[in-house]
Amino acid sequence: MTSNKRDVVDATRDVRAHAGPVWVFDPQAIALEDPTWWWNPLSYVTDEVRAAKLAEHFATGSRDPGAKTDAYFDPAGQDLLAGLLLAAALDSRPITAVYTWLTRPTDETAVDILREHGFTLTADQVAGVVSAPDKQRGGVFGTAQQMASCLTNRQVATWITPAGPTDPRPQFSPEDFVRADGGTLYSLSKEGRGTAGPLVTALTVAVVEAAEELAARSAGGRLGTPLVGVLDEAANVCRWRELPNLYSHYGSRGIVLMTILQSWSQGTEVWGEAGMKKLWSAANIKVYGGGVSEAAFLEDLSRMIGDYDRLSSSTSSGRGHRTVSQQLHRERILDVADLAALPKGRAVVLASGSRPTLIRTTPWMAGPHAAAVRASIAAHDPQAERTIHQAQTDLVTVQASSVGEGAL
Repeated sequence: MTSNKRDVVDATRDVRAHAGPVWVFDPQAIALEDPTWWWNPLSYVTDEVRAAKLAEHFATGSRDPGAKTDAYFDPAGQDLLAGLLLAAALDSRPITAVYTWLTRPTDETAVDILREHGFTLTADQVAGVVSAPDKQRGGVFGTAQQMASCLTNRQVATWITPAGPTDPRPQFSPEDFVRADGGTLYSLSKEGRGTAGPLVTALTVAVVEAAEELAARSAGGRLGTPLVGVLDEAANVCRWRELPNLYSHYGSRGIVLMTILQSWSQGTEVWGEAGMKKLWSAANIKVYGGGVSEAAFLEDLSRMIGDYDRLSSSTSSGRGHRTVSQQLHRERILDVADLAALPKGRAVVLASGSRPTLIRTTPWMAGPHAAAVRASIAAHDPQAERTIHQAQTDLVTVQASSVGEGAL
């Protein structure tokens, strides 16, 4: 699960611990988690293709959604970053060495490493930037530096680099994680300066691709135990550019991805209008929980929910007799105003092959794990009493509103 808040971690980590090991990746201290383990992002980089993917995560996560990019310097900076990531991985260097190279535009160490390992064309690509005119070289290196700026944060670095040659901390392995049943990984970051979003995205992709490789070797090409990926605040902390293209494919592999967004426009900032439509269409189950004020999206949703035929009667009198006539009127089941004002405790579910359904949600406080969740909150939430009290208040509010709606 990805998130920019600690609440889900506090509420579920002890519950999930009964199923398997729990890993909390918290490079920005959102949950105040100590770095008792570490993950090497360069363990994902095995060739130039994966190096390019990792560089893309850094590029996407380091810029504001919807920000304009330079037609030359952004792609060139991303290619340079990919080449340096590959060189650091080949030479078993920490990922922070990449930023050091970016501050030394005339250093050809990475070029030599790439040539030594047979990546001649990638070496030529990096060498071409190093030998470019000063202004051109400075622009490309500066752009790449901005993309990798999160590596300068010492707090972040402790999660992705070993503490010396004899670091006793365990190293997280995506391949081992997906092979073991019941494990849980929480990846936390928040947007803004110093964000660790690129690393959260990279870790998420590394795990999902490890699961895909395992599925390819499993019966029927699917995971024996499905992997569920809950991408909460995906537009802020897990800007995975290729997600819309992979959504349906991963579903067929037993990799169930759940993307949670605050609004339609939040998704279009990251994936564009076409990408967001592709993501929406590829999802087998779509849930709208209210709280959105975007008329265009709500109008489309209203049309998808459909219309109903309302039978109305009218009576006319004259010359000693009455006439009763009946007409059918087609009206929206839920119009834009209804969807905008959807009450708490209600949601609309659109599932493939089924008519849209209005449901009553079940808060965790009324679910089968309520006692275990309360215990987990009490053990980890610094404001446990207040949090549990607010949860109980919310439950009473939802139950009261549900009774009222049922009476109506």
